[in-house]
Amino acid sequence: MRMGSTFRFMHCADLHLGSRFRGVDSRDPALAERMRRSIFDSFEKIVDTAVREKADMLVISGDLYDDGNELPSTRMWLARQLERLSIPVFICRGNHDSAMTWDESISYPDNVHEFPSEPESITINDDIEVVGVSYAVNHETRNLAGMIKGRQDRFTIACVHCDLDSYSEGYSYAPCSESDLRGSGVDYWALGHIHKREVVSDSPYIVYPGNIQGRNRKESGSKGAYLVTVSDRRVTSLDFIPTQSLIWKDVEVDIAGKSLNDAISEIRSKANRSSIVRLIFTGSGDLDRMLRMRTEDIRKAISEDVGCIISSVVVETTPLIDLEARSESKDMTGSIIRAGARLHTLSKEQIVDIICQNKVAARYRDRYMAMPEEELRSIIDDAMKGVIARMEAE
Repeated sequence: MRMGSTFRFMHCADLHLGSRFRGVDSRDPALAERMRRSIFDSFEKIVDTAVREKADMLVISGDLYDDGNELPSTRMWLARQLERLSIPVFICRGNHDSAMTWDESISYPDNVHEFPSEPESITINDDIEVVGVSYAVNHETRNLAGMIKGRQDRFTIACVHCDLDSYSEGYSYAPCSESDLRGSGVDYWALGHIHKREVVSDSPYIVYPGNIQGRNRKESGSKGAYLVTVSDRRVTSLDFIPTQSLIWKDVEVDIAGKSLNDAISEIRSKANRSSIVRLIFTGSGDLDRMLRMRTEDIRKAISEDVGCIISSVVVETTPLIDLEARSESKDMTGSIIRAGARLHTLSKEQIVDIICQNKVAARYRDRYMAMPEEELRSIIDDAMKGVIARMEAE
């Protein structure tokens, strides 16, 4: 490591190596493997960046593996990646890797230091120290951040996996508050656990880099690591380095006045082979009937044409007919529209009673009752529009 007044380090967290995509796996094994591989690819790019940018250290703030997926092959792969680095690597354990299976059988290389379950300080030189602490158990209730103190005569980096109350995603492990982090003598809090990237503060720096690869639509946007430059014990730059292979995103298309080719062209302008897309169709148009009657075929056609992965298709469109005017007609379509309108005048309980007249649906009564009323009424609308689409096609 350079002994001068300037040094650089990389900070990442929440690798979740070995994550499984079980829902996808049963439907499309090749896609599931591509998604699983994307996490490994992202970390490999982080290592590549550390080498290319001549970083002086790498800090990984917990959850290196996913629950139950610290396979020997996965740990061996990670050890080989860390071995590529000739710089110190500091690791703390989080809730997903508080206990690991292969510690003795597959050791990390000598440049890796894993913090114990009590705070430990590692002095790098006269100017720098790294302080960290690991989870002792899976559901850590200790305020780990509150246990860490830095030295005033050194630039202190704290490596901890914790749940900061003002940024919590609802998974409270090692809970703490900003007041625990301020005034502790720490200059850069290298945090993990929150999967959304967030620079909470720049005085001192309190940073969640987020996870390194989105695994579902809630983990959208660029993912990767931070490259931090420190000069004269002060952070002078904080650069986010995107390394993800796949990006989750929502793409909304208004079908009004559009053909299928028009819709595909619009989607192509917003997505590519690196995108995992939830398609949301809105508006009123001729495409409504096709989208409702041939949803899976449309999904496949768009995916093959654009090259993106389509995780789901949400159809919020309406047929290109005047529902209010057609409700007055004496044909079957008019009867369906009127029946749907009558259902909307009923209470949630009455609607569920009608749905559960079907013996199969009756098995899921509790599930229907637990639904938000708005969602239940939306299901009614979708069913009505689907039937109308079929009626109009005939």
